[in-house]
Amino acid sequence: MSINISTMRTTLLLIGLLVSPLLFAQNNSTIGLKLHGFLPTGELKQDASEIWGGGFGSEIALQIKESPIYVGGAFNFTRYGSKVRKGYHNIDFQDVRYRYHNEVMELAPLIRFKPETYTRFMPYVDFTFGTSMIYTRARVFDREIDEVVDTFFELTDFVFSYGLGAGLEYLIDETFSLSLFAKSNFSSRGEYLTPNTIQYDQEIEGYQLDIQQSRFNSFFFGLGLNIILREF
Repeated sequence: MSINISTMRTTLLLIGLLVSPLLFAQNNSTIGLKLHGFLPTGELKQDASEIWGGGFGSEIALQIKESPIYVGGAFNFTRYGSKVRKGYHNIDFQDVRYRYHNEVMELAPLIRFKPETYTRFMPYVDFTFGTSMIYTRARVFDREIDEVVDTFFELTDFVFSYGLGAGLEYLIDETFSLSLFAKSNFSSRGEYLTPNTIQYDQEIEGYQLDIQQSRFNSFFFGLGLNIILREF
């Protein structure tokens, strides 16, 4: 666990170092919110082709003086599968709803190349590198009292990931812009669960987990809304 915490701290430090050029931010620097879709690729698609999902994220991209180079950071949250079982579970949790959420959180420094076009359309390419946490979150919902009675993780793993992406930004006005983007993510090997690898066993009145292990490679695509920062 100490290695995972150290990795997260290193990622935050890298983002801090990259964001420090904020003092030199120019008119085209942006802070954005994103919605994205998620599809498995590579080993992940071979081992778990049934998974897909989506999520949201945020990013900051700060222009270094008047160059086409931007630096910043990105955060993404993705849910790539859920599974629900209603009814009797065991003597402790009898008539409840048991839901698993399979999720990924990514925190990564960002380097962007976005040349000035002097039009409303600005294409760009991105490179990100950092840490992703892959985890399964279970929530036990008691229908009698109408509330969640327990929340916990069944499996958590950390992987190093990097991504290559491209996008097209459209300037709405001097304050806002829209962006369309796509990105391929590549990672080290990690352990994870999918909806099809979590099965309820009536004999033991519990869940059987078939833990998968592969590179957690994926493809993202989506839409973003950005706020354009003014020059300092």
